[in-house]
Amino acid sequence: MGRIAGFLAVPLGEKFRLLVAAALLVLARVGFVLLPFRRFRRTLLALTCTLARVVPGAPSPAHVAWAVDTADRSIPGHRTCLMRSVSAEAIHCLYGHDIIHRIGVAPAGDNAPATGMDADHVGVPDAIGGFEAHSWIEYDGSVLLGHLEDLARFEPLPPLNGRDQP
Repeated sequence: MGRIAGFLAVPLGEKFRLLVAAALLVLARVGFVLLPFRRFRRTLLALTCTLARVVPGAPSPAHVAWAVDTADRSIPGHRTCLMRSVSAEAIHCLYGHDIIHRIGVAPAGDNAPATGMDADHVGVPDAIGGFEAHSWIEYDGSVLLGHLEDLARFEPLPPLNGRDQP
């Protein structure tokens, strides 16, 4: 089934979430270039949390993560894990989900990208300290978005949204 046929086949609520996810992913790509991260994230979350009062539906957190993953694969361009997780955090806020937004760091190793960024995480070359960072979303003790096979090697920093599991 093609992308358009697949999109047309999903229920209306899923279409809405896919379109919102795609718009937020594109906005994140632009916003990360134009604004400092903290300001962009704060503005995006303020907007989506305000809209939560008028957006219908109550999808599960897993459905929201699916929408972000699917939209990310379907639209052209490169987005980092941080762009994906900020977009997902905004949509989860839209639906009132109490997620945890994590960033973790790890020493650069054999699995590190040579330089710069890859699709899963950001790396800093060994010449300037050699570390990698990865961003992901957790809900109810599980990784919803941004799971890596070697995620355990990333030491989580305090959650971006100030929440933590008990």
